[in-house]
Amino acid sequence: MTNRLVVSDSSSLILATKAAVLQTLCMCFAVQIPEAVFEETVEAGKRAGKADALRIEEAVETGRIKVAKVAALKDKKIEKWLKELCLGEGEEQALKLCLQVKANLFLVDDRQAINAAKLLEINWSTLPGLIVGLAEKNRLAPEKALDALRVLQEEGRYKLDFILDAFKKIEALKEAKK
Repeated sequence: MTNRLVVSDSSSLILATKAAVLQTLCMCFAVQIPEAVFEETVEAGKRAGKADALRIEEAVETGRIKVAKVAALKDKKIEKWLKELCLGEGEEQALKLCLQVKANLFLVDDRQAINAAKLLEINWSTLPGLIVGLAEKNRLAPEKALDALRVLQEEGRYKLDFILDAFKKIEALKEAKK
């Protein structure tokens, strides 16, 4: 694990699990989630019988993912603004946690939360972008990255051109290694 801190929203964490990159994510980064993301991914997931909920719970129980309590922001204007955005509870708490712990990266796929992260000057990435970055840094084999992107194409809500761009980048990496 590294000291580079990643905070994830619920859907990115669930998709990382489904795409079999959760372990790599936890090996490459210190991963934290707010309590609302734990509730959305583990508690609600277990009630719905989702296998990924058990994998995320195991990562929490073994200390690979830390669940953090989110404090109220000192800047009440930002606190009020975040409430007015009507984000999901997980995204709102994840943004607050990013500010609270000075996260290096916010793993997110919600457009409105991405826009909020930009305005708050929080470094962010989508899961496809992170997968490409991990492959570029040789932390994820190109074949495994392609497999993960295939899962995201099926399970995620990403635009086709966005996923195809990620596929092209990984294919270019494969070619360069030949």
